[in-house]
Amino acid sequence: MARVNIITKGRSGTIQYIEGSLFKKNTCEFYWEFGGADAVAIIWFPKSDAEWDAKYPWAVGRRMEIVKDMAEQVRKKQAPSSTLKWEEGTVFLISG
Repeated sequence: MARVNIITKGRSGTIQYIEGSLFKKNTCEFYWEFGGADAVAIIWFPKSDAEWDAKYPWAVGRRMEIVKDMAEQVRKKQAPSSTLKWEEGTVFLISG
C-alpha cells in the first residue's frame, strides 16, 4: 500500500505519494494550499495523461488511480468529514 506524507509550509505545501520499499521508492509530489469559504484545501495534479506520463514514467497510465488514492488518504487524515470535489487538474476538500 502506498503512503502519503503531507508537508506544510505556512498556508500551503507538498503532498508526497510514495510507493515501494525502503530500497526502491517511487514518489509523486502534489502542490496543495488551504482554501477559503467551504474549501478546506485545494490539491493540484497534472491535467493530462501525457503530462503525467512524462513526469512520472514509473506510473504511466495510472494518473487518476494514484490521484484518487492520494486524495482519499489526505481526506481521511486531515478532514475526515469533508468530501472531494473534482475539477480538471484539481481536487478540493469541501467541508461538510
